Amino acid sequence: MKYLFFLTLLLSSASAAVAQSPLRVLVRDARTHTPLPGVTVAIPALKIGAATDATGQATLPDLPAGPQPVQFSSLGYEAQTRTFTLPQPDDTPAVVELEPGGVELEGVVVEATRTNSRIEDVPVRIEVLGPEELEEKTSMRPSNIAMLLTEASGIQPQFTSANSGSVAFRIQGLDGRYTQILKDGFPLFGGFSQGLSLVQVPPLDLRQVEVIKGASSALYGGDAIAGLVNLVSKTPTEMPTLNLILNQTQKGGRDLTSYYSGRSGRLGLTLLASQSTQQARDVSGDGFTDLPQVQLATVNPRLYFYATDSTTLYAGLTATVDTRNGGYLPALDNPTAAGYTERNRSERYNTQLRLDSHVGHRRLLTLKNSVSAFTRQLQAGSSYFAGRQLSTYSEASLLVPAGTHRAVFGANFLTDRFTETDQALTPRDYDYQTVGLFAQDDWRLRENLTLQAGLRADYQRPYGLFVLPRFSALYKPAEWLALRAGGGFGYKAPTIFSSTTEQQAYVGVQALNPAELQAETSRGLNADVNLRHRFGGLNVSLNQAVFYTRLINTLIPDPVTFAQGLTRYRNAPTPITSRGLETNLRLSLDALQVFAAYTLTDARQTYDPTQPATLPFVSRHRLVLTSVYEQEKNFRIGLEATYNSPQYVGEGTRQGRGFWLLGALAEKTFAPHFALVLNVENLLDVRQTRFEQVVTGPITQPTFRPLYAPLDGIVGNVLLKITL
Repeated sequence: MKYLFFLTLLLSSASAAVAQSPLRVLVRDARTHTPLPGVTVAIPALKIGAATDATGQATLPDLPAGPQPVQFSSLGYEAQTRTFTLPQPDDTPAVVELEPGGVELEGVVVEATRTNSRIEDVPVRIEVLGPEELEEKTSMRPSNIAMLLTEASGIQPQFTSANSGSVAFRIQGLDGRYTQILKDGFPLFGGFSQGLSLVQVPPLDLRQVEVIKGASSALYGGDAIAGLVNLVSKTPTEMPTLNLILNQTQKGGRDLTSYYSGRSGRLGLTLLASQSTQQARDVSGDGFTDLPQVQLATVNPRLYFYATDSTTLYAGLTATVDTRNGGYLPALDNPTAAGYTERNRSERYNTQLRLDSHVGHRRLLTLKNSVSAFTRQLQAGSSYFAGRQLSTYSEASLLVPAGTHRAVFGANFLTDRFTETDQALTPRDYDYQTVGLFAQDDWRLRENLTLQAGLRADYQRPYGLFVLPRFSALYKPAEWLALRAGGGFGYKAPTIFSSTTEQQAYVGVQALNPAELQAETSRGLNADVNLRHRFGGLNVSLNQAVFYTRLINTLIPDPVTFAQGLTRYRNAPTPITSRGLETNLRLSLDALQVFAAYTLTDARQTYDPTQPATLPFVSRHRLVLTSVYEQEKNFRIGLEATYNSPQYVGEGTRQGRGFWLLGALAEKTFAPHFALVLNVENLLDVRQTRFEQVVTGPITQPTFRPLYAPLDGIVGNVLLKITL
């Protein structure tokens, strides 16, 4: 009887354990397979629910055995109901994938802040350009992302060379070298490649673009004084897709771009292949090219291995070969003819390796490594500059959600070596190594208050130790109102590569001496107010932001050597400041969307009283207006307008002209797999050569005025989209 009693007790305990068991789920985006935080997981019949954590996981404890219908819902995704039979066979969470839908901006998961949080929950002000904007800008210019950022709010393009078509982008009025460009969190662009990076990246394989304005060095280290731009790639989908784009402009431009995505079992593949050409064109009739001759090819395969439902490994390779020639057109066509020419040849090869694995049920371990090799030969008239830049990036980070906290801890190691490969008397080489430790915590102090604190310590050889704190806060006093404020420190190790030296084609630029220089550092503050409301069928979103950045130890040309025709850099004795405000208004009514953005930028230097206080190539006033009317799977019509106020161009007190740029786009879908796009840019035919003579002097040794406006004039293109 004693043994029978214990056996009965054991069986009843086992029965009770089976009767009450937990449900573990992992919720992901159906298209990108990225974990989705903040998804509501509920069983209405039992009045039980939970929300997924930063890793996309949730657990519902103590559920009765047997089938249980579970509802999954999240803003920006289609609701879904799944039935699970309990108990689960093991501790592995069941994977649930939600299809995107509903309100576009809500529910978007941002990656730049490392916490995989939804955009509405992030204390940092982040602007996300989603699939619709990317598709529209791809239709305008499928060869690169320059158009995408040109018409973004608060970002101003700076044309750096008519002969190569290169362009830099200023955030909050600061030079392009202070903006860090990332691809899926990898710093693959910068240094010698900076001037050409943005005109060499096709957008067809991008899922979204994340823009953070203001000091962001605490997130990713140096180069992010003005902000960062993170390009987020598409990932394989269960349904294989093939996108083809054929594009032709009336000024001799041609693009052929393809993108494939597919997944079978535990393997996935994406493949981007792009080939673009541009004929050299003299639009102004002065004999010099306003559109360079371009041959650009890019191949980017990525292989994904889904080892388990919670572990993903991918490896990617990008190869880009680019040739750009410009100058005096007769000499360009006939190398034996007299006349100035610029010939640019560059090759970029980089690898990406990333592992994401859940450690336990909540923590996410991420390992990254990339190697980037960039070579370039630049011949400008009788001058020649060539070099090779080799960079590596390795990172390990651990995301640890714990209650109301989402903390990230990590370390990274960067190397950056530039070697001048021509026979320069004084090579402008450098060899930098950086070891960094970082920590960041998002603390949801209250339901409507989230604080984010971050700290990075970088030891950069040869410029020393940098401690970079960062703080942000998000307060939502009402459902329709959100307030953000934050600030941080930044730094950048000096190099000779900037928008100014790119304009000079590096002629006369002297080598830097680390013993005589200090790293550039910054302090920045940002704040914004966001209001959202729905008036019947009209959705209204208004964001008002203010910013301030103080840049210390800025690299500036020494006036003594500059007067001798040489450019030798030193640290400015007093700071540069950039302050201003940005206003964004978005209206949505059924199929119509309207966006308006105004930016006021006051960027000033205090170190040279003989020059204007306003920084060159910064428009004090900038206005962006866009409107799109779209009937899904039928047609789309878009109109865009951009105004840039007069800007100081760095020659005495001379200012350029203010100008408007207008564009129009029409797209018609004729069948499930085909769409035709007609697009016209610069309808007013605005060209700097209509305002002034850009090229002066003899054809063999011309002088080029600084560029602040387009040179190509009105450009129309016809584009065919094929989706299989």
